[in-house]
Amino acid sequence: MTEANTVSLQVHSVSSTFKEPEWLLRLREDAWRQFAEFPEPRLEKTNLAKRGWETGAFVSQTAAIPDSVRTYLSGLNHPYALFVDGHVVEVKITEELTRQGIVFTDIHSAAASNGELVKQHLASVVKPSDNKWSALSMALFAGGAFLYVPRNVQSDVPFEVVHAFTSTASGTYPRNLVVADELSDVRLIEVTFAPQEKERVTSSHVTEVIAKSNSRVHVAAADEFPKGSTQFVTRRAQVGKDAVVEWTVSDVSNGFTVELVEDVLEGNGARGQTRVIGLGYGRQHMDLTASMVHKGRNTESDITMHGALRERANTVFRSCTEIVKGAVGAGSEQHDRMIMIDGTARADAIPMLLIDENDVNRCGHAASVGKIDPNQIYYLMSRGIPQAQATQMIIWGYLRDSVEALPSAPLRDLVVARLERELSR
Repeated sequence: MTEANTVSLQVHSVSSTFKEPEWLLRLREDAWRQFAEFPEPRLEKTNLAKRGWETGAFVSQTAAIPDSVRTYLSGLNHPYALFVDGHVVEVKITEELTRQGIVFTDIHSAAASNGELVKQHLASVVKPSDNKWSALSMALFAGGAFLYVPRNVQSDVPFEVVHAFTSTASGTYPRNLVVADELSDVRLIEVTFAPQEKERVTSSHVTEVIAKSNSRVHVAAADEFPKGSTQFVTRRAQVGKDAVVEWTVSDVSNGFTVELVEDVLEGNGARGQTRVIGLGYGRQHMDLTASMVHKGRNTESDITMHGALRERANTVFRSCTEIVKGAVGAGSEQHDRMIMIDGTARADAIPMLLIDENDVNRCGHAASVGKIDPNQIYYLMSRGIPQAQATQMIIWGYLRDSVEALPSAPLRDLVVARLERELSR
């Protein structure tokens, strides 16, 4: 049996397991054909040639919930959806939120219960035709939430998606879809728990957001990707007139990851903000691009990326602002800063400004890569603080603002615990 046939059977197995409608199976099949036809991608400073595209076998049975996940869930007092190895375990939402017309469920059930809404928006922002890993996601996605907020509904509680992956031999393909109607306001949190090490399989995670006119969406994520596998992550929003989309993404990993976080500012007056907090360790390779595409008039964006690296971690942080012709009055700022804790780590901060419009309000960037100032360490040690603690204090000094921007206390505690775990080793 050829590899193509094997994966094609996997597409049907996934679709059959979730009892999906015929139109969704056709989308998966088309996406798989595009995946097979895409050439091997090439990225500057990231070598994919030896990574391979093994997907592993589809996990057809739900595994037990890990203790760490149970502990985390016990601290949540807002709606959440739990997925284990791509299978929905539980979805909690209050009757009051349901009465307001908010839909929060797993994406497979939504394809049946809210078929027209899902059909209209699924893969409209992150398309299978974008690249090889976007096509792979559409072909094999398993798990993920669908969140719809009706017109003029503002939620005062976040909605959380918790992914627990236990299999070490399978790729992971969660896919979240958020639709915020006009004048709505919502926050989505996505948390990943994964084993420390996996086999050499390929995964593709996707979150797509449609923010309609005058809406406001904040998406926060706490990623933890394992050693061994290749992770492709795509988070992209389509931002309408006078709408706002914010991303706050934290990553504490030692895996091989290629990630894009992007706002496409389609409407006039649209605004985007992206914050990234990264701590790499071991032999991590992280290639992360934060992108803002200005298409509407008088659009605004800001990008802030802060990273720290230990051991032999290797990180590429790109900030990209594109202002297309006709995006009059656009404004954008980028701030990237990388600190190398150990001399064996490596980092590249690459700011990019692609401007095709003469009438720009503001557009600038600042990027730095360096070691911790030894004078700062010396000053703290002269006050009786041990060197290891002094190093942690300095790193926390510039990570703290981004951590405080995370939209819930349990999420902040989780990210702080993961950062402290690696900083204290």
